[in-house]
Parts: sequence; C-alpha cells; structure tokens
Amino acid sequence: MSNAKESNKAKSQEELDQDESLRRMIAFTKREAEKDGRTFCAYLLDMAMNALSEDTPEMNMALKAKITPLSLEQGRTNG
Repeated sequence: MSNAKESNKAKSQEELDQDESLRRMIAFTKREAEKDGRTFCAYLLDMAMNALSEDTPEMNMALKAKITPLSLEQGRTNG
C-alpha cells in the first residue's frame, strides 16, 4: 500500500515538474514574441498561460497535447 502512495506521490511530483516546465517555456516564448513585435503570438501565449492557471483537467490536457501535422502522404490521399 505504501508503494501505491509513493507511486502517486512521484507521479504527482512529475506532473508538477511538467507544469512548471511548460509555464517557463510559455513565459520565455511570450517574452521573445513581445521583443520581436509578434503581438498576436504573445496574446495567444498569454491565453495559454491563463488557461494553465485555471487548472481545469480539460484545459491542461489540451495545452499539453502534442499536435503533429499530417504527413504529406496522408494529405495527398485524403485530398
């Protein structure tokens, strides 16, 4: 039973580390976008940061999702 608690605690710590890492990356990218005058990009990053602060599971999952573009081959067969 203590192993389950330790596992949950380790998982929780790992999730906290991932959240903090994501927040740092967003903050850094937002600063760079503001320096370069990319206001829309900075605005979207600000929205992402606010969504992380809301801490709803759905929003966090959406922000953490890895979105990959379709390969050229898949795009050709579908279109």
